Amino acid sequence: MRTVGYGPEPSQVGELYLPEGPGPFPVVVLVHGGFWTALYDRRQLTPLADDLLARGYAVWNVEYRRLGEPGGGWPGTLTDFAAAVDALAGLGPELDLSRVVVIGHSAGGHLAAWGAGRATLPDAAPGAGPKVTPVAAVSLAGVLDLRGSAEARLGHELSDPDLPGPAGAPVDADRRYTGAVAALAGDGLVRALLGGTPAEQPDRYTWATPADAGVPLLVVHGDADEIVPAGQARVAFAAETVDVPGAGHFDVIDPAHPSWARVVAWAGEQLAKHAG
Repeated sequence: MRTVGYGPEPSQVGELYLPEGPGPFPVVVLVHGGFWTALYDRRQLTPLADDLLARGYAVWNVEYRRLGEPGGGWPGTLTDFAAAVDALAGLGPELDLSRVVVIGHSAGGHLAAWGAGRATLPDAAPGAGPKVTPVAAVSLAGVLDLRGSAEARLGHELSDPDLPGPAGAPVDADRRYTGAVAALAGDGLVRALLGGTPAEQPDRYTWATPADAGVPLLVVHGDADEIVPAGQARVAFAAETVDVPGAGHFDVIDPAHPSWARVVAWAGEQLAKHAG
């Protein structure tokens, strides 16, 4: 694994994993969650990266500027993820750019689904004009209904800087950012991300909501998820949905959980459709 910058800022980096052999390899882009905040980072998905590498995939586990750090929020969080995906074009001939799948968890599930639809964005929107387009995307416990999540003030509990991290999280929260995030979270973190309510920022909500660009989308959600309710994990276009009985928010990013095998199988099927 090597860490590669795709921009000048400390959080504009990704970890590139390459299997043994000459390639070119199909690529899985991983994007972590954490309510789009700097409380959590890409280490959340290291176990998935290791699992995918062992299966013969190149993996690009990306970081991005998040709420609570300079440049996070609108538009930096979205433009960073877009730039991270586009950076694949310059990472070497070992990568098969015709076979790229994006998998995201929680807030990263939103970014994965949004990134798959970038080709639909108008020129004025952050992330328009993709250089690399995935052939499929997977949202694991993702926040996909931004308007509904804003109305529900999703993540508002983080306005308490002394709140312990959620049970089952694979990585502890970075306590350096609790104060900065708490100051933003009172009205919910979708509003913090987009700078207001849907009525105040209608274009931002439209541009940031995942759109149908004809890219297959798999939506995986546990019915015991108490962090992102299943009702906030729906899109307004056709997507394949897997409801996982008894699974909580973090079960779906455990490579030992049965749902992960289903995700890997689905991603493999999508990539096989584009094999040389």
